[in-house]
Amino acid sequence: MITSKYFNMGKIVVTYGISEAMKENDRFAAEVNLSLQRYAVKDWGSVSDGDKQVNEDALKYPDDLYLLAAYQTCEGKIFITTNRISENAGDNATTVCFPSER
Repeated sequence: MITSKYFNMGKIVVTYGISEAMKENDRFAAEVNLSLQRYAVKDWGSVSDGDKQVNEDALKYPDDLYLLAAYQTCEGKIFITTNRISENAGDNATTVCFPSER
């Protein structure tokens, strides 16, 4: 289980496309796992400097969190996002998806 000491990742989920690609490609599955580990330590990947700063600023408001990161993999770019999923503060989910699934 991947957790972050910097923010509440909540439930970690992957989209259908990511799930299917992970089943078919062990290398991609390992890259998704590595990307999640990087994300957990605030390595936001290949997003712009402005988006990195937006993420850092968002960490000041953990009850209403929205974070975005992007990583290159053997299957192309993936995005990882964390956001609040209910009216309850701190009820977060982290989602891994392809750009076409955003």
